[in-house]
Amino acid sequence: MNIKNLIMTSIMALSLMACGNKNETPQNEKPTVKIGVILPLSGDLAVWGNSEKQGLLLAKDALSGDAKNNYQLIFEDSANVNKNIQHIAQKLISVDKIDAVITMFDPAANIVGPMASANKILHFGQSWFPKYVNDKYNYNVYADIKDEAKLIVEYLSSKDIKKVYLFTVNQTGFIGGTNMLKEMLAQKGIAYDEMFFNFGQNDFRIDIVKANKFEAEAYVIGAFAPEADILAKQLKQINGNNIILTGLDLGLNIANRDIYEGSVFASPGVPNQDFIKNYKSMADDDNYLFGATVGFVSFNAIVDAFENSENKDKEKIADFLLQKNSVSSVYKDEIAKKGGMIYLPSKLLTISDGKLVSYEE
Repeated sequence: MNIKNLIMTSIMALSLMACGNKNETPQNEKPTVKIGVILPLSGDLAVWGNSEKQGLLLAKDALSGDAKNNYQLIFEDSANVNKNIQHIAQKLISVDKIDAVITMFDPAANIVGPMASANKILHFGQSWFPKYVNDKYNYNVYADIKDEAKLIVEYLSSKDIKKVYLFTVNQTGFIGGTNMLKEMLAQKGIAYDEMFFNFGQNDFRIDIVKANKFEAEAYVIGAFAPEADILAKQLKQINGNNIILTGLDLGLNIANRDIYEGSVFASPGVPNQDFIKNYKSMADDDNYLFGATVGFVSFNAIVDAFENSENKDKEKIADFLLQKNSVSSVYKDEIAKKGGMIYLPSKLLTISDGKLVSYEE
């Protein structure tokens, strides 16, 4: 073999070796589980979407180094616009090849749910009325609206309240929750009047004056921040700080908790101190919202399913998760799981001396 042929043979051999190595996975490299996350990171509900994002990052950061898989979070911003959600979900499924997906609130969950079923990927949503939870691929992580409504009505009844005014944002979940609340108020003989408002409203003073003609003894807010914060502040400016102010899963901005000093509302319970401490450290603020606990619980449930499967077999992973009767949590105990429903514990909460605590008479 002459020198020219020897050189050509060596080059070909090296090329074949390089091609072979390119497609080989090193034995010590873990498989990657891709989790798509569709959240409102901008727009009206951005404070909630970013809170859940922080909870997800916190859960990933706390993941044990002994995990047999790597877990990758792929965040997408829906801006809480329905038409964006389906396109984003399709991109995550077909382009990013995700293994699981997490969404926030009713519209996104109900859009993505059927897509998750069709593609056999785990889906964790957050909804009061989870129509999408109908197979082993779809799961809902949130408080039970019936429990929250019951807590509020029992609290109002214990205060001997006879007349209540309801302020509710025009959003599917809150409207449904308010309807449930009205049924329970009627059963207790508590009269009510109500008004609905849209996202983006920042002046409620005329509405409050109209509401006061009803001579309500208590006010119930069903809304997210910032509207909830603005409404609560203006209610106290007009009616004084001693009014009885409650909320149905009140979406307050904890950074503005001084507005709610002394107010009582129903919501998922306060998580353990380690979670709150770690959240503050990661987010560099006190703006803890309950979306963070939803994200934390959802991520760990997905990890549990994949870690307990021999491989990324979609059917077996879904079967394992469906059969589990509890999931790890950020509370004192694990959370009971009933099929696809994972309920965060409902509690009466209050702001006392600037701190969010469980309410006790």
